[in-house]
Parts: sequence; structure tokens; C-alpha cells
Amino acid sequence: MASAAQITANRANAQHSTGPRSEQGKARSAQNNLRYGFRSQSVLLPGDDPAEYEQLLAELTGHFDPEDLTTQRIVREMADAEWRLRRVRAHQEVLLTAKIEELAATRPTLTPIHLQALAFESLHREATFTRFLTYEAKFERQYDRAFKTWMQTREKATRHQAREIRNQLEAVLGGPNWTDEPNARQEPAPATPPEPEIEAKPQSPRGQPAPTVRPQPTAIPRSAPCPCGSGEKYKRCCGRNAPAFLNLAAAAASVAV
Repeated sequence: MASAAQITANRANAQHSTGPRSEQGKARSAQNNLRYGFRSQSVLLPGDDPAEYEQLLAELTGHFDPEDLTTQRIVREMADAEWRLRRVRAHQEVLLTAKIEELAATRPTLTPIHLQALAFESLHREATFTRFLTYEAKFERQYDRAFKTWMQTREKATRHQAREIRNQLEAVLGGPNWTDEPNARQEPAPATPPEPEIEAKPQSPRGQPAPTVRPQPTAIPRSAPCPCGSGEKYKRCCGRNAPAFLNLAAAAASVAV
């Protein structure tokens, strides 16, 4: 633990070293923690054109039309990824151009396509150029991830807006007969015709079907005088449609059945 004398000495020494005093010195000091390269936390590096970046951001903002702070942040994330992706591809182009010029000086007979292939092969064996390819894939994924997030946010907002419109229509028109389409009213389901009623057969006291009641034929012989008093035989008068019986015993038996 520092003593009281050491603490006093440290405070006195601190007064003699307070950092840069001029504006230029303060500006240089502000860049001390800046990490150069593609891992830099700052989007714009020394040599980048801020106006060009603002133009890129304005183009993406006009295309995606962010409506709130969340969508604005997503669009800016896409702009940052696109800016870094353009930078790493520009650096690849510079390295490939320099290597092609170097090979062309030593091998003038090769065609341009052969020089490009040899330059790419030569740079691919170097760790620096391979790192460029890694950063290129990284920034592409960063842009795609931000775009996917933007799509999900817009789909959620669209579903919420459609639900609000449906609730307003139901409140005005009364009843949940409105579908997701504003002008499509659900038609009532057609009424089902009633099923025909089946007449129940009479049941006997014990639950058995009642016996069929047959018409009882008359027992008057067909050749007997008609009981109406006409003087004609029964078969030629009132009994013209009566069934024939051989005798009274057969007629009595038919009535008993």
C-alpha cells in the first residue's frame, strides 16, 4: 500500500504531464487506440472518403426506408458491411495488379489470363492474401445477417398492421365474420336439410314387433243369396270382388289367421 508521501508525490508529478495541449496534438492522441486494417472498430480509416460512405448510407436508407431506430441501426450495419467489403476487394485488386506487373516484367510472353492465374496462385500461398479472402467472406455474412434481420422485422410489422386493421373492421362492422382480406366477407354456411323422419313400427308390450294385421275376408259363400236383398247371388252382386272359398270351414280358417 502506498504511503501518504508517495501519494502526494504522484499527484505532484501528474501535474507536469497532462497530455497534448494543442489541437493538433489532441487530434493525434485521439487516434492512439485506433486499430488499422479490417479489424478496426472505426468504419472509416485514414484515406477513406467520408462523402462516399455517406452516399452509400443514403442509398441504402432510401432503398430500405427504415421507420424506427431499430431498422435504422440495421441499415447502418448493412452499410458498414458493404463499405468494408468494398475496401477488402479494392485491396485484393491492388495486390493482384502489383503481382501481375511483377510477373509481366519477367515473363513478357505470357498472355494476360496466364499472368492473372499465376499472380493469384502466388498470392494465395501467402498468409496475407488468404486473410483477405477470410475477411471478404466475413463481411458478406455480416451483410446477409443484417438483411435477414431487416426482413424479419418488416414481416413482424406487417403482421401487426394487418391484425390492427382486422380488429378495427370487426369493431366497426360487428362480429368476427371478416377474414384477413378487407373486402372479403365470409358467407354463411348453407343450412343442412333436415333428415326425413322414419316412422317407428309399433312395438308389442314385450318389445317384439307387432304382428301384421291382415284384412279379414268375408265368410259368405259366393253362391249364396246376397244379404242386401237384391235376389242375386252374392258373387254377382256385392261379392263380385270377394275371394273364392270352397267351403265355410276354409273361410273360417282364413279369418282366424
